[in-house]
Amino acid sequence: MIVNHAEQGVAGYSNPAGGICNCQLMDTFDMIQSRVSYHMKELVEADLVREVPEGKWKYYFPNTEVIKAYIRQLESDFKL
Repeated sequence: MIVNHAEQGVAGYSNPAGGICNCQLMDTFDMIQSRVSYHMKELVEADLVREVPEGKWKYYFPNTEVIKAYIRQLESDFKL
């Protein structure tokens, strides 16, 4: 598999608006689909990641506002 850093994707997979395909995660982390889906479901439920289905694949996007809010809260809680 060839990573195309310019497009932030993996050659051969469509990559709508910069999302990461679950098929790309499977290849990158050498994990089966059910394991990737389980972990991504946890991140989606925590609102850290948004999920967008397209065809037979799901694409994931970071929820940057929520991630920034978590970071601010951690900085406050731990006086960082």
